[in-house]
Amino acid sequence: LRIPLREGTVLYYTYTSERPVTVPDINAEGRFRFLPYVYQMGFKSAVCTPIRGDREPFGAICVYSKIRREFSKRDTDFLYSLANILGLAIKRYRYERDLEESEQKLQKISRLYKTLSVINEIILQERDMDALLHKVCTTCTFHGGFKASWIALRGDSRLKIASFCGNVEDLLRKMEKRRLLEDPEKGGPWAVAFVRGEVVVSNDTEGVTMAPSLKRELIRRGYLSSISVPLRRKGNVFGVFTLLAGERNAFDEDTQQLVVKIADQVVFAFEFIEKEEELRKLSLAVEQTSDWVLIAGTDGRIHYVNKTVERLTGYRREELIGQTPKIFKSGKHTRAFYRRLWNALSEGRMFRGVFINRRKDGKLFYLDQTITPLKDREGKVIGYVATGKDITEQRELQEKLNYFAYYDPVTELPNRTNFMERLRLSISRTKLLNRFLAVLLIDMDRFKYVNDTYGYLTGDSVLKEVGNRIKSALREGDTVARLGSDEFGVILIDLARKEDISKVLAKIFARMEEPFRVNGEEIRLTISVGVSVFPEDGSEAEDLVKKAEIALAHAKEEFSNSYQFFKEEMNTRMAEFVLMEKHLLKALERREYKIFYQPYYELKDLSLYGMEALLRWESPDLGFVPPSRFIPILENTGLILEVGEWVLREVCTRISRWQVPVSVNISPVQFKDRSFPDRIERVIERCGVEGRFIVLEITENTIMEDVEFAKRSLDRLKEMGVRVAVDDFGTGYSSLAYLKILPVDYLKIDVSFVRDIDRDPDDRAIVNAIIQLARNLGLKTIAEGIESGEQLEILREMGCDVGQGFYLARPMPEEKLLQLLKL
Repeated sequence: LRIPLREGTVLYYTYTSERPVTVPDINAEGRFRFLPYVYQMGFKSAVCTPIRGDREPFGAICVYSKIRREFSKRDTDFLYSLANILGLAIKRYRYERDLEESEQKLQKISRLYKTLSVINEIILQERDMDALLHKVCTTCTFHGGFKASWIALRGDSRLKIASFCGNVEDLLRKMEKRRLLEDPEKGGPWAVAFVRGEVVVSNDTEGVTMAPSLKRELIRRGYLSSISVPLRRKGNVFGVFTLLAGERNAFDEDTQQLVVKIADQVVFAFEFIEKEEELRKLSLAVEQTSDWVLIAGTDGRIHYVNKTVERLTGYRREELIGQTPKIFKSGKHTRAFYRRLWNALSEGRMFRGVFINRRKDGKLFYLDQTITPLKDREGKVIGYVATGKDITEQRELQEKLNYFAYYDPVTELPNRTNFMERLRLSISRTKLLNRFLAVLLIDMDRFKYVNDTYGYLTGDSVLKEVGNRIKSALREGDTVARLGSDEFGVILIDLARKEDISKVLAKIFARMEEPFRVNGEEIRLTISVGVSVFPEDGSEAEDLVKKAEIALAHAKEEFSNSYQFFKEEMNTRMAEFVLMEKHLLKALERREYKIFYQPYYELKDLSLYGMEALLRWESPDLGFVPPSRFIPILENTGLILEVGEWVLREVCTRISRWQVPVSVNISPVQFKDRSFPDRIERVIERCGVEGRFIVLEITENTIMEDVEFAKRSLDRLKEMGVRVAVDDFGTGYSSLAYLKILPVDYLKIDVSFVRDIDRDPDDRAIVNAIIQLARNLGLKTIAEGIESGEQLEILREMGCDVGQGFYLARPMPEEKLLQLLKL
């Protein structure tokens, strides 16, 4: 029964006066008011005594009687004793309760301090942020005695969970998907704490404003109170730390303060790991950089060196620590250099210079070094840091560059720049002496074959040998230089007669006739030489070189292993070349080209085997121009690509109607073009012709210039069904090796061997060898230039497959061919 403490009642008077009260007759009593239940129960008398506490009574004991009576002193003493016993019992109960609560609070505080201590250890030991946050949450949950904990970081408009511990993962994943920060009240205390940047304590989940479904789920799981602390760095909130407890009122003021300290440690962990990572990267950068890094104290003693210092000096780090930089002194610097250095450092200024240092093994190295004073916050110098780059190679390279600006790095002969300067000086000197001077331009014939076959290193050694041989044929004072990849220049000075030039040329050719030893083999190389003479061919260096180039071009056109002196008519031919080029530019547009066809036959029965397409040009202004004159110009100008594709289109259009194999000559310029196979494929597709009816004739020398490239291109052609004939076989660098690896179908025996086959046993032997070689390799042979029945019979007896020549049929226009084919 709970009795209210109302003013005027016996209980109120006893409680407030802290004195016992006796009422013998309730009905006659006028001092006090009695509650209705007293009358209802029929009570007549009452006695009441206080239960005393330390500062105020705990309550009172009232005894009622249903008969009127006087309470004796014994009664009141007994009641008083009973009240004292109850007071002591209540005191003891409250003391024990308070003690238990204090112990529980102390335990909680101890756990939190222990948690804080463990977290501090985690921060000091753990370097992975994800692992660290997980350990923090786990420690708070298990060591701190909480039911769950989590750390969330800023997302766009969401909170992104960084780590958690407890039965909350599904709730957190749902929260991650919601835009809690747009409506923090529904998002829960943690969202409010993040948005407002304030600590939010919820000591009774039931009374917290949040989404009803979230609240119900938290209560169902026993999460009855919570605290959320914003994580703040540099004034900005970047996350929130939340703890959930299983009892109400879990977060009193002391607990809140400790949780805030834990949150502060989490913030510190973020900053600590980030700074440590920056420091680690800086340390790695300093240690692994290719730059020299050395730190010394104000006394000059070395405190730190990185690996680059060890590598450059040859000293180990342990040998350098405690030493001074004098250990690297080379003795190559002047006193003035050191005076500038110490003046700058003593004034607290940076010093930069090139230091010539000495390694442990005595070798010198160059260091582009900057020495910077290290200063504390007050500006006091506390040490020096030296950073620098090893520029030894650059110094050596610069010296080499200065050398190679005038000398060729392969042969170590003067280069073109040096050659022209020497030529100008030699012309000036020759003018004063009234003598002759000659310029020789020497080009190595087919040198690319050496590079492609034996490699560029071998090619370089051959170039050196060529330079030495030319030099050995010259007189003292003459100059030999390397002007290009396989071109040399010679200046012959102080010539009394032009005949002296021929003597030097004879010596050069004699030296070049000796075979070259290459990888244990002997090979022979030939040269072409163009010569110009001062003063009759020009008085300026550029004029003499230009005319020597013209003479060289004519020498290469005539025969290999020959020389040509410049003649004025060569300029005339050059003008003719320019004129013809002008007409050729519009020949295709004006339909001046014609295609003639020369049939070739199977020699066993003289049945038609196919035909060769031959390009002809008849200019309205120049008349009929032989192919030997206009095709080289087409190749030199690059027009051959366009004209060659036109020939292919025209031929393929005819093949689609005739269904007869037709061969087309392919220029080296066409074949070397990287898009050549694509061009062929486009023509075949447009004309709708089968590749097997197309035979492409490619010269042996063209194929041998780059065998690997040739194989790739020929493989593409083979995929299209196109057949390939090696033209002019036997005149170049015939090799079983390339015939074995290249997908060719025919060997076309050059006319130079067929022409005298009926008179010259050597030609007959060569042709027979070619036919046998082809047969062994599964290839067919085509002999060109058959001009007599006797030649035909000889070839037939040798087993040659196909023949072509004036004896069988001359080149003819399309109209006449159609009559022959009866189409």
